[in-house]
Formats: sequence, C-alpha cells, structure tokens
Amino acid sequence: MKVNPINNTINTINFQSKTYKNKKNTEVQSSNITDLNILNKNYNQINFKGISSKESLEMVLKIPLEDRLASMFEKVEPGDLILVGRKLNEAKIRMLKSIENIDGLISRIFYLPERKYQGYLGFYTDKEWNKQIVNLNDFEIKLMDSKTIKTDYLTPYDTYYVFEDDLISMPGPRDAIQVKPAPKCDLTGYRKNFCRAFDFTKMEQKEIEKINRKMVAQLTRETKEVKSKVTFKDVGGQDELIKELKRSIMYPLKYPDMYDTFDVNKGFVLYGPPGTGKTHIARALANEAGAYFESLNGLEMEGKFVGDTELNWRELFDKAKQKQPSIIFIDEIDAVGRKRGGVDEHGDKALDQILTLISDLDQSKDNIFIIGATNNFKALDKALIRSGRLSKHIEVKLPDLNGVRQIFDIHSAKKPLDDTLDKDALVKRLYDLRASGGDIRYIINEAHLFGYDRAGIHDKMDNDTVSGKDKQYFRIIQEDFDKAIEKFKETRNGTEAKPIGFKG
Repeated sequence: MKVNPINNTINTINFQSKTYKNKKNTEVQSSNITDLNILNKNYNQINFKGISSKESLEMVLKIPLEDRLASMFEKVEPGDLILVGRKLNEAKIRMLKSIENIDGLISRIFYLPERKYQGYLGFYTDKEWNKQIVNLNDFEIKLMDSKTIKTDYLTPYDTYYVFEDDLISMPGPRDAIQVKPAPKCDLTGYRKNFCRAFDFTKMEQKEIEKINRKMVAQLTRETKEVKSKVTFKDVGGQDELIKELKRSIMYPLKYPDMYDTFDVNKGFVLYGPPGTGKTHIARALANEAGAYFESLNGLEMEGKFVGDTELNWRELFDKAKQKQPSIIFIDEIDAVGRKRGGVDEHGDKALDQILTLISDLDQSKDNIFIIGATNNFKALDKALIRSGRLSKHIEVKLPDLNGVRQIFDIHSAKKPLDDTLDKDALVKRLYDLRASGGDIRYIINEAHLFGYDRAGIHDKMDNDTVSGKDKQYFRIIQEDFDKAIEKFKETRNGTEAKPIGFKG
C-alpha cells in the first residue's frame, strides 16, 4: 500500500518565538550556542515566519548533525527508523540492502537531510529501546567507544548497537558524530524544519489482514512437496545421532506394529550449538521414514497472532493427525517454550496449550512424533521437557575430524576443486576452527566466490562477456579457501564483539 509522507509531523508546534534553553532551564548564552547564530541575529528568538521552507532548511542544517539526531532520539519509539544522508531516495535504496538485519517491524521513518558527511546512516530503535546503527555505505565506517577507547569497523550494510557517547567517524568533516542523549539546546519546535516523517502505523486493516494471511500460509512447510529430498546420506558427522533417531523415531514410524507392546516416547529435544544441522537432520529423518513433515519456527509463532495463537497450535496438531505418520518439528522452541514467569501472560497461555497438546499426543495411539530444536536448552520450561512430553533430550555436537571431512565432501561434491588442493590439510584447518556444518558450507561457497573474483569472472559478468568456457575451465584453488577462511574468522569475531560497549 502506498503511504504518503506526513508533511505536517509535529504540526501543533508554534515556530514563532521559541526560546532555546539548556538542561537547567535557563536561557543559553551566545558562547554556548554559536552553532545556532546562523539562524537569527537574535539567537534566543528564532523566527521562521515569512521564511520559505528551503531557506529554513538551509538555516537549520547549520545545526550539528549530532544535535539534530539527539533531538530525534528524544522522540523515537520502538519500531522507529531514522535515515541520514544527502538524498532520501538514495537512503531508501541503501536501506533496502540492509532490511534483513532489522529485527522488528518498522512503524515510522524519519529522514534527516545531511550534506556535510559523505555517506548514509540508519538508526533503528528496537523493542527493547536499544539504538542500532545501520551502515548504509559500500565502505566501512569507524565506531568508537569514548569511554574504553575501543574502536570497531562497521562493515557495509550491517547493524550494530550504539550507546551514549559512542563516536561515529564518517568521511567528510574532521569531527566524529557523537551519540548524545539530548541536543545542546531544545530543538523540539524545529524538528519540522530538519526532519521529514513517514508514518506506517495507520495502515488500513485490510492490508494488515493480507500480511497476516500470508504469514499463516507460510508458517508450515511440507517437505513432501520438495522434489529434491534430503536424506541421511546428505548429513555428515552425525553417525551416532542418526543411529539414535533411527531406533527411537524412524523405525516406530515405519513399523508401528513392531512396537505395539512398547511405551514409545513421542517427544524429543535436539539441542546444541547453532549450525550443527538440527533442522537438516529432522528433515532427513522425515524423508527416510516416509512421514509427513510439518516444520515451523518458534519465533514465527511468538507474538504474531495475539488471540489466535492457541487456535493455530491446535490446527497444527490436527493437520498432523490427518496426515500421519507425521513429524512436527519446531525450531528455536525456546521462543515459545521458555520458562514461565507470569510476566508474559500471552506467552504463558500459548505454552499451556502446547503442553496440553503434547500430553494428549503421548497418551494417544496416533503415529505422530514431535521434535523441538534449541541452542538454549536451559531456557526451556521444566514442564515442557518432563516425562510424557519432550522427555528425550539428544545433544547435537560439533563434528569430529572425520565428521568435518564428511561434511566437506558433501558440500564440495559439485564444486570444481583444483587437483592441487590439499584437502586433508584444509579439513584439519576447518576442524581446528571448530567449524559447524553450516560454517563449512559457508566457507566452501565463499571460496567459490573468491575464485570467481580471482579469475575475473565477475568482471566479465559486468561486461556481459562471460561464456560457458569460463565455467568449464574454472577451478577453486588454495588461495580462494585461504581468503574464505579469513573472512569467516573475521565474521565470527565481529559477531562476538559486535555490540560495542554491550552490557547485556
């Protein structure tokens, strides 16, 4: 839905005869607001009456960017995004490249024109009221913690937490931009003159319903509709886990008559570090067993369907009953199965519903299994993981050396590796890095891309001169893997140290 800009944001403010005051509520002296002298000879009585919007913008832009930002920080709420740069359209295009890094719904957008700095920035306020900076540039910018003198480089189009007194170094003026809780002077009455606002909070109900319907439709994905099915032969480094899943789930699913005298456990939790292939393994299990597979993410359920969450869970289990034998797989189950504390009443009710459904499943003769996956087993509510519910807990570990070799062979099977590549040495490097299956797949693909850079294939794509021979004779060499591993190490370190000054 097209939403027009709100040109009259803060339209009740009187722009005539506004006095700047400092935090002590006293009139500010000339020496304290030299940046505002450009606005009017009498800087304590700034009057925009009779001045065109273009002229007022030119005057207000003389106020330091950090003060205008600080004024907006006083106003923003969770879901608000501030864009800074020379052109709004360019800022929009750059923001679209980073949109997947925004964790939450953007409800309002504020645009601050800025000509001095040669770049673009975004500032997003998340649901915890934290400020996140988005580097909307093709180059790195520096973020410095003025208290610890710590400096980090913000990679293009990524997001980082920022805190009070952090300094942002951008090409242009020599001075860095300081993150301030409040401007030097009260700019409330002048935001209209340096800020353009877009409000998306009043979208028509039909549009909201359309989005919700799309979310619900995509909530569950049926593996049986996928032509290329993953099987256990596509899972590397998890032989013991596969053996356990076969005897505990696959065989009872395929040969239920052989287990009619058993008290079959139907609830499982796979836990372990990210990237170890918990979802991959569950999908392979369903395909090997010939079972209907319902896959969903706990985060997708949490908080998106207030008032209907319990109904959605019941429908999910009903569908699994209709198509049994079935496996219900819930990734990041800690999002909906975390310990109850009475603070999140809606979340507690949803968990109560889940517990009831799992208990009913355990007591029934239905050929249905439920598997939850989590990176944070300790966060799960004890009632969820007790006997009769998700009572069997299986650790999914990082692969050993032989497992790393298996995973490498699986993901590099269709890659054009050079004959001179020392695969054993490369596998040992990956093992020493404690790389997970997801990490290994990432490194192999990055090596392929670096190889295209080295061979000039990307340049040929730019010039539209690439041909089939380029692909035919291309090989991935050791140099490409060296670069990919270095990039992975930088990414891993950047993720661990990403929030500068983060105290959470």
